Amino acid sequence: MNVKRSSAKGFTLIEIMIVVAIIGVLAFIAIPAFQKYLRNARAATFSSDVRTLAHAGAQYLLESGWYVNNTDSGTFPPELEGYFSERKFNLGTSLGGVWDFEQFGLGDFSSAVGVHGPSHGDDVFVLVDQAIDDGNLSTGLFQKLAADRYYYVIED
Repeated sequence: MNVKRSSAKGFTLIEIMIVVAIIGVLAFIAIPAFQKYLRNARAATFSSDVRTLAHAGAQYLLESGWYVNNTDSGTFPPELEGYFSERKFNLGTSLGGVWDFEQFGLGDFSSAVGVHGPSHGDDVFVLVDQAIDDGNLSTGLFQKLAADRYYYVIED
């Protein structure tokens, strides 16, 4: 008499639950690291963009003898045509908010460029300050001038 044994193919409920638990633990570890990476990448992009805008403003000053005019937040200064992309300016910043040029405005400076109304706070802008200045939002070329305004000084 021959008895055939049949083996069931597939996974048991316990095996599936273990795999789901492992994936959950890996996600718990990976998601904060990914968020930190994104924050650092956005801060680096902002650092590069604000320095590029500041250099454009400084180049305009050097060539014309005039500061870039104070504009409403998010309004492209016509003086920067040919120095910086209006399209890129109008897209806003990598940290949220809109670009803004100030002349004899918020702080003790003659000309500055920065962001108004960013979606990130001081923790991210300290990273920016560490990358391009002295790491202190109260001093140096990159400063927090109001609750929702961070500026790079072009000319004291």
